[in-house]
Amino acid sequence: MYIVKSDGKSELFSPEKLRAGLKRAGVPQALIDRVTHTVTERVRNGFTTKRIASLVREQLKRESLASLHRYTLHDGLLKLGPAGFNFEKYVGSILEAYGYRIEYPPELHGACVDHEVDIIARKDGRTVMIEAKFRNDFQRFVRLKDTLATWSRFQDLRDGAAAGRCPKFDEVWIVTNGRISSRSEKFGACKGIRLLGWNYPKEASFASYVDHAALYPVTVLHDLSPKELERLSGRGLMLCRQLAGMTQKRLARSAKISVGRAGALVKSCLAVAAPQEEAETPHPGKFTKSGKAEKAP
Repeated sequence: MYIVKSDGKSELFSPEKLRAGLKRAGVPQALIDRVTHTVTERVRNGFTTKRIASLVREQLKRESLASLHRYTLHDGLLKLGPAGFNFEKYVGSILEAYGYRIEYPPELHGACVDHEVDIIARKDGRTVMIEAKFRNDFQRFVRLKDTLATWSRFQDLRDGAAAGRCPKFDEVWIVTNGRISSRSEKFGACKGIRLLGWNYPKEASFASYVDHAALYPVTVLHDLSPKELERLSGRGLMLCRQLAGMTQKRLARSAKISVGRAGALVKSCLAVAAPQEEAETPHPGKFTKSGKAEKAP
């Protein structure tokens, strides 16, 4: 039985791929078995992956809202757009969870011109310049021209730092929820640019860092309004894990919402952020220069 992927290509339907996606989302094994069985019975030749995902969401909604929120991470990330500012805040929150000190700087003075830098991250005596590139479609690429532009900014800021005009950066990263083009990969490897795409590099992708420590954005909550997102973002509260650790009164004050509404958000985030029964328990790790996540002791 063949299904149609988002890029229009056909492939054999694989229940095991469906299982793997549910497992990555932290869905309990018993529920994985039930959902996979039900969805597999309903899939027909020519179904799109989008339609299959809709069947999965429908089944999860009936059985576990927490698992539904986790499974719809892609949708939650797309709600961080379109301007990209909330995506920058989300990336910063992830880095903070891995022990980085984060700054969202004003324009910095390079040797030749001023530059906008999305994020400055500091850890272990090293300072990293980070470009957070939001894509409205997970299939869209960060292309060579984007990587070249980032490298040019990095070099001008390095020259500016030598003249005492801005901080000295030791590394430059590009983080995206999209894909990395092959030419960008090649240039990045040549120049030492850290490239993190949603599924790149395979052994240490952006998605793996999110899953590794259950760093789900608040936008996985289906009933979160744009106004609430704006208020949470303004307070640097971009992770369900952050809300789960707050009292409802504290969240109500921070987000300027009612105590009742704050209680509902905290309850939802506790369900999303907590390890699920029978699921692999996420544990904190850290970014390394090599791109691999190290387990915390």
